[in-house]
Amino acid sequence: MLFPTGSRRVSFDLPAGACDPSRLDVDAFYRYPKRHGQPRGGTYHLDRAHADVMADMRKDSLVIDLGCGGAQMREWVEGQGLRYLGTDVSKRRVHDWLQRHGGADILCDSHALPFRDGVADVLYSAAVWEHLAFPQLAAQEAARVLRPGGYHLGSASFLEPWHDSSYFHMTPFGIHMSLILAGLKPLYIWPETAWSGFVAIMQMGNKATKPLSFLGRIMNAWYLAPKAAQAALRNRRLPQPSDLILPRGIVSGAIAWIAQKPNEEPA
Repeated sequence: MLFPTGSRRVSFDLPAGACDPSRLDVDAFYRYPKRHGQPRGGTYHLDRAHADVMADMRKDSLVIDLGCGGAQMREWVEGQGLRYLGTDVSKRRVHDWLQRHGGADILCDSHALPFRDGVADVLYSAAVWEHLAFPQLAAQEAARVLRPGGYHLGSASFLEPWHDSSYFHMTPFGIHMSLILAGLKPLYIWPETAWSGFVAIMQMGNKATKPLSFLGRIMNAWYLAPKAAQAALRNRRLPQPSDLILPRGIVSGAIAWIAQKPNEEPA
């Protein structure tokens, strides 16, 4: 176990205009990657877009899985010829069916990672940030541990219910702010399309609501129908995913991202 034992002072560089959403170039980051979504029967929480980034990494690259749960990503990552290191705060705070994967290699705190600067090629944190007391500090730590040009891949709750002592459920702009405060460049931030807030609330509510998750799918379809019709009339074609990224984001259960550490330190 490698947990901090004392207090420390932290600071952030706030870019000019970062607190004014009207100055954000939203189209430069709020967009879908070429492929996205979690395939049915795939590795738990692994998005196609994140898989594509890792599959393109050079062999023997190091992937650090922050908040790895049962370390269910290990088999997939190593199958790509990459090195895997899983971290979490416990080996037991996961579903029983995930514990069979062996759990974390290192028990540590994402707010104070026990790694040297610039040692990792990918920092992966799926469905983790909502459980952190200070996700902006965790993003800063991730940026420190990443090599220049490395990637931070992740997702976090938005309209999911409060669960497992979660702290922060984040909008796309909240994700963006957390990444830029860490000096990371958001390349893509997008809503998880198959996991709307309607479905998440029913699925994660309790044992009485879970069997009624189909009602969440109906509500999501009902909500999107007029948006899709408007897009079709406006563009005179069937709506594309990009046409609905804003309305999907408004009611998404979770938000995903791909960010990169710049190759050069800013002047």
